Amino acid sequence: MEDFIIRAILAAIGISVIAGSLGCFVIWKRMSYFSESISHSALLGVSLGLASGMGIHFGLVVVGVIFALLIVTLQERQFLSNDAILGIFSHIALSLGIVVLALVGGANTDYFSLLFGDILSITNQDIVWVYSILVVIVTLLLVFWQRLLLLTLNEELAKAEGLKHIFYQLLFMLMIALAVSVSVQIVGVLLITSLLIIPPAIARVFARTPSQMVFQSIYISMVAVIVGLSGSMHYDVATGPAIVISLGILFVISQLMAAKRLS
Repeated sequence: MEDFIIRAILAAIGISVIAGSLGCFVIWKRMSYFSESISHSALLGVSLGLASGMGIHFGLVVVGVIFALLIVTLQERQFLSNDAILGIFSHIALSLGIVVLALVGGANTDYFSLLFGDILSITNQDIVWVYSILVVIVTLLLVFWQRLLLLTLNEELAKAEGLKHIFYQLLFMLMIALAVSVSVQIVGVLLITSLLIIPPAIARVFARTPSQMVFQSIYISMVAVIVGLSGSMHYDVATGPAIVISLGILFVISQLMAAKRLS
């Protein structure tokens, strides 16, 4: 097996664990638009990373953290609705990313792979980065699982018990920013959200408990990513769309099974 295929599979497995677990909270908290917004800001992170020479991972994390801080701060002030705040900042970040990338990108810059993913661009350093973020996110979820779950399912009760909801909201948004930073090379900037919301949406049909939904979401994400990678290499198409198509097929099958079970 070629080295780049092994690297792609390893990266896909790591990203599946990250996206599958965090995606459940995105579904529960109804934050799909937030994940869409922060994925749009990823293009700005990529362009700033290239411009500074620090690399795209550095730029993605910095922009993601700044974006999350701004969103939490503005949401607490409540002078605009959440969707308006997210829409404003996501489109500003996306536009800035396009402009900066046009200024700093050279002839060798592969814009298509940034938007839709490219398994050939994954290096050993990227694998180390993916699994480093995986360890951080899994550790945070294990430590704060009960509190995050309580804030997600019953925010009023969590506030009554004295949990600092702003801290945990910011923590969750930062984890989403980290997840986005490791997903760009697999599914691209424009399709990251699908990896966060479709697997848990499928798992929700079959799971009976929150923990079951997390594990099933991870498993579904792994299956779809591996199938999508295989299709991408076999048919020579973009990685991201191939993965999303795989997820879409699984989603349709899950809905048909759910409808059959209810009938």
